[in-house]
Amino acid sequence: MNVDNTIGNNGEHLGDNDMLSSLDAGAVETAGVSTVLFVDDEPPVLNAMRRFSRGKSWQVITANNGHEALKLFADNKIDIVVSDMRMPEMNGDVLLAKIKQQYPHAIRILLTGHADLKSLENAINYAGIYNYINKPWDDNMLAEVINGAIRFQGAERERKRLEDLTRKQNRQLGRLALSLDKTVKERTIEIEQALTLLKMTHERSKKSFNDALGVVTHLLDWTEGRANNHCRFVSEFSDKVARSLDLSDDDIELTQQAGLLHDIGLMALPEALRKKPVYDMSPEELESYQQHPLVAEMVLAAAPGLENVAKVVKQHHERLDGSGFPEGLYAKDILKVSRIITVVAEYHDLYHGLLIPQCLGQNDAKKYIKKQAGFAYDPHIVEAFFAIINEQDAQKIERFKASVAQLKVGMLLDEDLHAANQLLLLTQGTIITQNIIDRLLSYQHKFKCKFELMVKESE
Repeated sequence: MNVDNTIGNNGEHLGDNDMLSSLDAGAVETAGVSTVLFVDDEPPVLNAMRRFSRGKSWQVITANNGHEALKLFADNKIDIVVSDMRMPEMNGDVLLAKIKQQYPHAIRILLTGHADLKSLENAINYAGIYNYINKPWDDNMLAEVINGAIRFQGAERERKRLEDLTRKQNRQLGRLALSLDKTVKERTIEIEQALTLLKMTHERSKKSFNDALGVVTHLLDWTEGRANNHCRFVSEFSDKVARSLDLSDDDIELTQQAGLLHDIGLMALPEALRKKPVYDMSPEELESYQQHPLVAEMVLAAAPGLENVAKVVKQHHERLDGSGFPEGLYAKDILKVSRIITVVAEYHDLYHGLLIPQCLGQNDAKKYIKKQAGFAYDPHIVEAFFAIINEQDAQKIERFKASVAQLKVGMLLDEDLHAANQLLLLTQGTIITQNIIDRLLSYQHKFKCKFELMVKESE
């Protein structure tokens, strides 16, 4: 076991032997100081972690592998563990999953230099990691993550208060509250953890707060299976619309934040439902899906500084004619910022074929939005948004993924298409014809597979 405290009483660094002599024989816990365990199979990395931790607000223990780390947990009170992903015998995602089961109080952080999305997904789903950092790490970012984790542990009483609030507001959720299973509850707690970071960062500075919003937004897009930066698109273009309509500075900032967080309630839904097009949902699934604005309001309203964001997010699926959800509000009762986000978010989902069958790409999305202007959507907001989109030439979303069923004659293939055995089927630049669509449908049926093609609309 390696132990490295941050600083001694005289401000000088204490080495391993000095530190061990200052502690009781069986423990490394110091009153009021959090203990961080770093796990990595490379000694130079552990040495770097010790140097990095000098002068920080925590004390350090190190382990060379997963088995040694678990032994240290058995003998010490460890608050936070930062583990490398790739290690002999036991990878970081497996280690952190074991720690979650045996020592759930310890906050788990993953450090990885490998773009292994499957292992990262396992770490999120099974180990419940607090955050992850890429190698080579940035000292300031790693320090902020660890300090955030320490602050989060000190905020457990606040989390209990939020749980009490959750129980009270569950009555508002009706059938959804009654059907929440263990997985959904865990996801709701994950949202609260992310928002706790936002809340604490907001107290420090608006810039850091917005940076943290960006991290949560990245997580939202990733967990929803979106490769199209939906939340960032909605925030950016809603901001442009708000400015073009001369909204106040406060409302513009509110539009930015609500655009980033408008889909946070989807994290409480099962993964399969989050990634399913709305038109493919069963009546029961659609009922659950239509509750996600209420889940978002419940969680956001409990975070200081996000109360107004909660109100906007709750209304972002309402329609002028009262046909929206969750409350079926009419035009006069829908906030203007919510109406902006409705237009931008639904345009983006229509563009990517997620709302209406056979509606895919810019032309279809614009046609649908225009048709519904005055009924579902605010016509002034639609006009302002389309003016901005036309100026941008749709550069932000010119590429998109389409299933074979969504292909249209004249589309342009923007990436080579390979079969599962890496056989090249179509080359980049191919113009989609009806014959190609028919052949791909036949191939899918014969070989029991499904293709997703990266395409562009024809010029």
